[in-house]
Amino acid sequence: MSAAPATAAPAWQRPGAALAMVALVILLGNVGLIFLDVLARWLLRAPQSWVSDIGQITYPVAIACCFPAALESGHMIAIRFLGEWLGPRRARPLDVIGQVALAALLVLFTWKMFQRAHSDWTGGFRTANISLRTAPTWFVVAALLGLCVFVQARVVWQAVSTPPEAAHG
Repeated sequence: MSAAPATAAPAWQRPGAALAMVALVILLGNVGLIFLDVLARWLLRAPQSWVSDIGQITYPVAIACCFPAALESGHMIAIRFLGEWLGPRRARPLDVIGQVALAALLVLFTWKMFQRAHSDWTGGFRTANISLRTAPTWFVVAALLGLCVFVQARVVWQAVSTPPEAAHG
């Protein structure tokens, strides 16, 4: 029996697809705001400085929204030349070690991002032009990284529980 393709999983098992759409909407919204800023500068000679503040708080969220999809699809950084040289059976433990290391790194990133968010909150950091608080952005990014930890834990579980024959075709 072969493993089902990743796209066959129910939506609740693929949060990355929905979050990637959220990222797309955020990015398109930012493009629209930049377009308005360019028009205002050109036609009215009135730059909209608040547009950069909106970008400052939305771009990190959009970027973090893409991480779960990359984890689910297996498109994170992987160095496969050693595994190809060793062969599939001997490369499998290296893949599992890499997946576990990535999970640990995501835990560390999540923790550090929560620290950053807390620091911004207690320091009262705000954007330069319209004084929006920056901490909520970093709390959202930290929460998205926390979701990545769970997504990666599922990837690790699949890597460990998949028979070697199914793992490499």
